[in-house]
Amino acid sequence: MEDLTFEVMTRWSGSGREAVGTVETGDQVLAWSVPSGMGGRGEGSSPEELLASAVATCYTGTLSSLLSRDGLPWERVQVKMHETVVGQPTRIDRLLATPNILGGDPGRMEEYQRTAELARDSCFIGRHLRGDVAYEVGTVTVEPGAEVKGELDVRSLPPAQRHQLIFSTLDQLEAGRAVTLVNDHDPLPLRYQLEATRGDGFTWDYLEQGPKTWKVKIERQA
Repeated sequence: MEDLTFEVMTRWSGSGREAVGTVETGDQVLAWSVPSGMGGRGEGSSPEELLASAVATCYTGTLSSLLSRDGLPWERVQVKMHETVVGQPTRIDRLLATPNILGGDPGRMEEYQRTAELARDSCFIGRHLRGDVAYEVGTVTVEPGAEVKGELDVRSLPPAQRHQLIFSTLDQLEAGRAVTLVNDHDPLPLRYQLEATRGDGFTWDYLEQGPKTWKVKIERQA
């Protein structure tokens, strides 16, 4: 792999611990400040959270790749990264990653645990910290895939998680079976994505069209 470079831009306005800043990465702008527990404003994120996020995202991506490589079933991976900061002097003392595998096989718990610990050792961002920080993996939890039911209500989910769950559910449907999608806006963009990635494998029929609730019957073709 060729050398890569990454850039972020930070800005800081105000005085001392009462100031608030922003960090620009890609097309995202995040507010950040000193945590309230350290005498700051506690607005937006913080350097401590951003560091934990960097480790957590690297770990999660590495874990998902290793699960696929090892033939361990999974649909979604969630990781809670717990960071402990101590002082004086102030320092990061511990990072604890606790993975939750959704759509997995609970009968293979030991394999999931080994792969989760290997992901910690394989993620290069975490490796940079291990000489100075206790970086550990907690007990992995594995939940079986949800049974495909007649109705899939995604209104309570964050937008970023909706399409992933919907496609996972549709891929479990047997030919001739249908699910009713319930959403809080017209899911037309989903239909375009479905046709682009699954061709004509599904039918699409509106059952309810707003103004607050949309319901669509999606059936898998034979």
